[in-house]
Amino acid sequence: MATPPWWEELVGVSEVLANADRAEVEGWRGPAADIVGEDEDDVPPLTVRLGTLGRVFGERSAEFTLEQSQRVLQLLEQIQAEGSDEDGTAVATGFFEALLNAWDKGFDLSSVWADTGPKSRAYCRAWNDFTGVETPGWMR
Repeated sequence: MATPPWWEELVGVSEVLANADRAEVEGWRGPAADIVGEDEDDVPPLTVRLGTLGRVFGERSAEFTLEQSQRVLQLLEQIQAEGSDEDGTAVATGFFEALLNAWDKGFDLSSVWADTGPKSRAYCRAWNDFTGVETPGWMR
């Protein structure tokens, strides 16, 4: 699976994200990749990679500056609004479902909610409805 053209900009926002993605790709390829060489297209599915970034964004939020957090959320909103349907769906089901899971585990989602765009917010509310999670007032 090929990496989309916007990927480097996204993981380039933070060394935390870049390192998490690098580890995900290395884990996917396994130790044989060192012997036979790297195949640029031998990477995990986009949804999986975005899920890793969403989890890390939530778990390690203290390591992101306000500007980095805002930029990540802005890029993801832009991908959902202007990108392909496939990319937008991967952002929603990968990153934002993982971020909502991090919220379930204690991540203060309200701290970044104001920086989350309308498509991202709508997906999070719809996911809450789908999974039976009560949507708090600050999410409306």
